[in-house]
Amino acid sequence: MHVMGRFAASGTERQLAGMLLAAVRTGAWEPTLCVLRSGESYAQTLSAAGIPLVEFDHPSDVDPRRLAGLARRLRSGHYDVVHSSLYGANAITRLSLLGPGRPPVVVSERRVEDWRSAPARALDRALRPVTDEWIGNSADVGEFVVRAHGAPRERVHVIRNGIDTTVFSPRGPHARVDGRPLRIGAVGRLVPVKGFDVLVEAARRLSGTLDAEYVVVGEGPEREALERRAVGLPVTFPGERREPAAVAEFLRTLDVFVLPSRSEGLPNVVLEAAACGVPVVATRAPGIEGAAENALLVAPDDVSALAEAIRTLALDPVPARPLGVQSFEAVAQAHAEVYRRALARRRPSAVRSSGGAA
Repeated sequence: MHVMGRFAASGTERQLAGMLLAAVRTGAWEPTLCVLRSGESYAQTLSAAGIPLVEFDHPSDVDPRRLAGLARRLRSGHYDVVHSSLYGANAITRLSLLGPGRPPVVVSERRVEDWRSAPARALDRALRPVTDEWIGNSADVGEFVVRAHGAPRERVHVIRNGIDTTVFSPRGPHARVDGRPLRIGAVGRLVPVKGFDVLVEAARRLSGTLDAEYVVVGEGPEREALERRAVGLPVTFPGERREPAAVAEFLRTLDVFVLPSRSEGLPNVVLEAAACGVPVVATRAPGIEGAAENALLVAPDDVSALAEAIRTLALDPVPARPLGVQSFEAVAQAHAEVYRRALARRRPSAVRSSGGAA
């Protein structure tokens, strides 16, 4: 059972979707997706692709009926391993499993979040006994798990993100079309940590000196604030692209891709842009430095440095190349090994009887 708090078509969700579909294709395990709110369209897409889906429709994150319902579901005996991802789902899942007789639990973190409050960190540490193994998607995230959760280092596993290179592949020769503005693009959830406000200010700084348009693909609670900030600038927010093929098609239209995040884990979209052979500007946030070769990196929140890096790659483009790329099949196999470890820790007899299958 894979538990998520929400299921928009963002980085973590697209990674989980790719892995679950690969698990089905390879027979690595039989996945069920559990989303702690109902009606998420991307979850419905996965359900239509054959992934069993469980939804909870209680409106409040702390609704005791949802906690009780989740506990009943997870303790039903139908699931060999429970795997939750991101802080909210990690907390709710483990709170629902307090007490004896729980299934093995694996927890995933996807970003370095050193800003977490003292109570949030205390909860992570208090729930450590309800956790058998932890997963991070980069070495930086793995170190964060050790710090934030107090997790034993030997039970923290780094599994890098997967990419479907049949979808995210280099474009053909890319030449600037005379008279067309340069096309600068970004992809991500419209939330403060992604730093798109800094990109808007960089566009303002470059206005009048670089003939460019800026397109930010994604949805999120900061959309209205970002649109207000961008009034009068050549910056547009066309909404999200849910399907990987649509993201790849967008990336291949760009002269420069920009990710101005304040914090990351291992951003899918940098790997994907680099796999498409697009020049990449990004911040030197945790998890980004090891993502792509030839990416031009700047400090987070530095408008001047971001603007200058965009100008540099726009005028003298150098295609990026992804580092450490692996298939979703490889990601699924690596997760299956972690699930076997969790099962062996919690129910060693089950592993012996099943020959090690999770």
